[in-house]
Amino acid sequence: MAAVMPGRSLPLVEQPRRPSVRLESAPTGAALHDAERARPVAWTLAAFAFLVGAYFLDVASGNEVSSSLFYVIGIATAAWFAGREMGMLVSLLSTVAWGVAVKLVGPGFSKASVFYWNLAVELAVYLTIAIALDRVHRGIRNERRLAERIALAHQALERDAKAVGDLQREMLPPGPPRVRGYEFQMHYATSTQAGGDYYDFFSLPGGRTGVFVGDASGHGPQAAVLMAMLRVLLHTTTEALTSPARVLSRLGRQIARTVPDGRFATACYAVLDPASGHIDFSLAGHPPPLILRREDGALEELPMCGGPPLGLLTESVFAAGATTLRPGDTLILYTDGLTEGMSPTRELFGEDGFRQALEGAEGLPLAVLRDRVLVGLAAHTAGAALEDDLTLLMLRRVG
Repeated sequence: MAAVMPGRSLPLVEQPRRPSVRLESAPTGAALHDAERARPVAWTLAAFAFLVGAYFLDVASGNEVSSSLFYVIGIATAAWFAGREMGMLVSLLSTVAWGVAVKLVGPGFSKASVFYWNLAVELAVYLTIAIALDRVHRGIRNERRLAERIALAHQALERDAKAVGDLQREMLPPGPPRVRGYEFQMHYATSTQAGGDYYDFFSLPGGRTGVFVGDASGHGPQAAVLMAMLRVLLHTTTEALTSPARVLSRLGRQIARTVPDGRFATACYAVLDPASGHIDFSLAGHPPPLILRREDGALEELPMCGGPPLGLLTESVFAAGATTLRPGDTLILYTDGLTEGMSPTRELFGEDGFRQALEGAEGLPLAVLRDRVLVGLAAHTAGAALEDDLTLLMLRRVG
């Protein structure tokens, strides 16, 4: 872990560990098919060798040993490796060879019709085997090709998702703002290559600082696109970002008119006045921030002031709340990917697990406090992959 100077904490941005798809060294279905057909002459000769061997065994053994099985070996070899047409040809030749052997060794059948009936049955059985084996082989080849196309499509999706995720991370701030008397620590991780969590900082008039944390519904590229829309709307507005309630109200209108039904984002926007420690905030369906008080270690949950998630309603009125950070107090903003971490028995980390990780930690350095929460989450999930994107942002007043 990189060393972090007070007031210049660097964000930890983790990319999910996912299995990579490597097809370059593996033969494709088409390549395997070509390799199988590359030596048809050799397989045909092998099939004819089985046929000749079966014929001579038939002649040598007379009626005491049935050599039909040995004919089948040649037919199967031809049908599987040289194709249906060759399999049918070997079937026909095997039938003729069987008939000639019967005529040579005698004593034959009681009637000519019985002989021809048996000859027809032999041919029907041989042709059925050749056609069936060819169909099975074709089915296997088709499955290989389908599996190859699916793997290639999955690989393409992985590349696209990674590109979206890389672009998304480039949209995040490279580091926290420099605010005299305050220290920041962040942790950001996605459950897939691209995610829908978003945080940002804004320099405002009067030396104030805006802090935004958002969580788009779902995860993956669709959530990342919605997250990017939030960023664009925040960075291109001509209105001042000084009133959290007005900012979220405007975002709600803009998002609702743009995104499809069912897509939305939760958000928390807070404005800090560094001189006084005063914070104005508003929530859009987002988990309320916590304050860890330095004086007595109390963990205070801020009131649920705000309105609905962004994008659900075209017009909505947002309320605002306020609080004050005293020296040593820590403001904690997060997304529900933290509390929704699942244990192997499908139990949530939850608010209880989160609060337990923060208990008695008011005197710890901010980076240690952040890591304590993450270690608690990792212990609860037993190192399993995230169920949802996770953002954890801590702001401490140090002076």
